[in-house]
Amino acid sequence: MKLAFRSALLLVSWGIAHAETSTPGVFRFSLLPKAFTANPNMEMTAFTEFTDYGRTLPAVSPQQPVYYVVHDKGFQSMGLPVGGEHPPVPAELERILQQSLMERGFLPAEGSIHLPTLALIFYWGSHNAIAIDDGLARLFPEMRRQYIIERATLVGGPAYARQVTERLSYGLGARDYSTKQRYLFYQADHDLYYVVVSAYDYGFLAHNQPRLAWRTTMTVNAQGVSMQQTLPPLIQIAAEYLGRPTDEAVALQRKVRSGTVSLGPLHVVEENVTMPHSAPDK
Repeated sequence: MKLAFRSALLLVSWGIAHAETSTPGVFRFSLLPKAFTANPNMEMTAFTEFTDYGRTLPAVSPQQPVYYVVHDKGFQSMGLPVGGEHPPVPAELERILQQSLMERGFLPAEGSIHLPTLALIFYWGSHNAIAIDDGLARLFPEMRRQYIIERATLVGGPAYARQVTERLSYGLGARDYSTKQRYLFYQADHDLYYVVVSAYDYGFLAHNQPRLAWRTTMTVNAQGVSMQQTLPPLIQIAAEYLGRPTDEAVALQRKVRSGTVSLGPLHVVEENVTMPHSAPDK
């Protein structure tokens, strides 16, 4: 878990309040850091991008399943090195991922009975930010900028990363004031945990000719919550978007009930929901 003191310091210095959900569709804000709340919110994103090849493949559903093999590349730490992180058990993450894939119509290959047509490669971990009030940000502004762009890629793919690059270079544009854009940039500007699932053509990959079909990225804001606490439900909640093309990143919010790992109602962030102000761009 990220240190509670760090979360509190960031909230005080930036005047950030996190959103809490009381009733469906109603958002309120609390000045109490998530580290000090029993049932913190999970601010999440999901994004799936198809390649030209992937768009030629038939749609997948439980009625028209596709068979796959899976390879877990494991935990990968990105961004600013931070100690004290406790990753979840890899086997548990793979089990949850396979269950989520099954709900979408992706089934594990079964020897010669159901041969695989896809090879799914996934990895997961954390990407830690350089805070704008950190001395490193003043010493290495380009590093901080690069880390934001890398997290933007996890949040919304290359297209959103280009949008964030423009924002960092030229300042806020008209579209950046919308609720959803503020939500997405807040995600890219702060510590996050992530899961990336890439689907390749199995036959081509077996001949060392990787042919990507689609890639799904899922992120959750890491402030005040642990990787063990949030990555399993992140996969479950974002399962709907596994292998399903999205025009842009989907912003999701859900409450985690600590101790039981049960989940409150899911909310898709709409344009009329006020989210926390992000840190200054420069």
